[in-house]
Amino acid sequence: MVLTVLALGASACSTSPGSTPSATTASTGVSLSKDIQPILNANCVICHQGTAGPMGLNMQVGSAYKNLVNVKSAESPLMRVAPGTPDKSYIVNKLLGTQGQIDGSGAQMPYGAPPLSQSQIDLIRQWITQGAPNN
Repeated sequence: MVLTVLALGASACSTSPGSTPSATTASTGVSLSKDIQPILNANCVICHQGTAGPMGLNMQVGSAYKNLVNVKSAESPLMRVAPGTPDKSYIVNKLLGTQGQIDGSGAQMPYGAPPLSQSQIDLIRQWITQGAPNN
């Protein structure tokens, strides 16, 4: 019984800040709704919401996908998210603070807060590598 509760607890925390992907995520792929959107909600939506979000970028549930995937960045020649190519996705550069190296601008994201953990960035990269599915 205790093992079951511990297993459920670990699974439930698979998308919390600083956590690593769960075994389910590793075997079935990264999910926008279950893995990526919780990261956006916890770190990005505080600024990037509604029509007044910086660069017109709304990352709220129901808007994030259409505003990120295959949309040209307002600060760079890159797409915000280029499915299949995380290194050519502006969001990855903004999260790593390397946007200046690829002719981008602005500050590292999330602005005014600690950077995302490496495991969170890796999860976003994995989602993009998988083709950035709207799942």
